[in-house]
Amino acid sequence: MPYHLILWAQAHGTAETEPVDKFNPTTPHGGEIIAAAIFFLLLFAIIVKVALPKLNATLAAREQALSGQLTEAERVRSEADQVLAEYRARLADAQSEANRIIEEGRRTQEAIIGDARTRAEAEAQALLQRAQSDIQAERDRALAALRSELASLSIELAGKVVGQSLNTEAQRALVEGYIDQLASRN
Repeated sequence: MPYHLILWAQAHGTAETEPVDKFNPTTPHGGEIIAAAIFFLLLFAIIVKVALPKLNATLAAREQALSGQLTEAERVRSEADQVLAEYRARLADAQSEANRIIEEGRRTQEAIIGDARTRAEAEAQALLQRAQSDIQAERDRALAALRSELASLSIELAGKVVGQSLNTEAQRALVEGYIDQLASRN
């Protein structure tokens, strides 16, 4: 029975026949405090000796794993940056190669067009010269045929006018000479 209850009971004049044990959480007994302190120190020693090393080892392993993962992530990032730089360099090379091919295609196109234009102009000039020489030849043939026909008609007309047959060869030479004189005036 707590001490203060005993004092209260004596002060009020009650006789104590049976000790009354009432639990009071605000005022523990001295033996309870000592037992709790011993249990706390024993539990603290067990935690320090058993659980704390395991906890420290687990934390160290976790820290080492995170450090390894961080190092690996840095290495992967560095490789990714290197691959990206290589990709960009290849892309720039491919772009410059494509531009070079396009420019070469343009130059080839211009050369082909220039060659075709030159050939077409040469063919047109040759065709024009052929046509002109064909025209000249046809003109010469037409003039020769016209002279021959004109000479024949002149001889025939002169024969009818004179009334006698003229020497055809002599007359033809005379008429052709006259036609040549007329042609040279024009």
